[in-house]
Amino acid sequence: MPQSTQKPNHIKNEIFTVPNILVYIRILLMPVFVMLYINASDTADYVMAFVVMVLAFITDFLDGQIARRFNCVTDLGKIIDPVADKLYQFAVALCLMIKYPAMTSVAVVLFVKEISMGIMGLVLISKGGKVFGAKWYGKISTWFVDLSMVFLLLAPLFGLTISNAATNAIIYACDAILIFAAIMYFRLFASKIKEID
Repeated sequence: MPQSTQKPNHIKNEIFTVPNILVYIRILLMPVFVMLYINASDTADYVMAFVVMVLAFITDFLDGQIARRFNCVTDLGKIIDPVADKLYQFAVALCLMIKYPAMTSVAVVLFVKEISMGIMGLVLISKGGKVFGAKWYGKISTWFVDLSMVFLLLAPLFGLTISNAATNAIIYACDAILIFAAIMYFRLFASKIKEID
């Protein structure tokens, strides 16, 4: 009898930790950003979209800091935090494709990378492996892509003229760092699965 009440309480405690609530807020901000950006008609609208993007980045920074500082890292958080990050990046990439068609490559790389990692994660869990948090290469790729997207979003608002060559260089750099992170994660997944086998 005590076991049946303890398990739901444990699950409830994981769902409603402060870091996980910040992740939920980030996910809810995603459609707000998309609607603001797609329907933007003047500078003020784009600035509002940028503000929402910044709020999402702040929640991303805070959830990890709070989880580590107050020792409230959860398996649920390890799963939904990177998922929220990639959903947000994918949504922003799709929006930026309106102005920067080359951004299509980032959207494709993100999609393939995350689907592949999701499959490998399921394989690892099915074999009894444990979920692991983001690694340094994942964090670097996330921040690089995020900052690149912020720059591409803000540049026109400040009257900065970016050549197609410079824009493409930024976008292809995002592709490269995402592919690097994917390879590193695949190697980690493969080693974890091999240890179990």
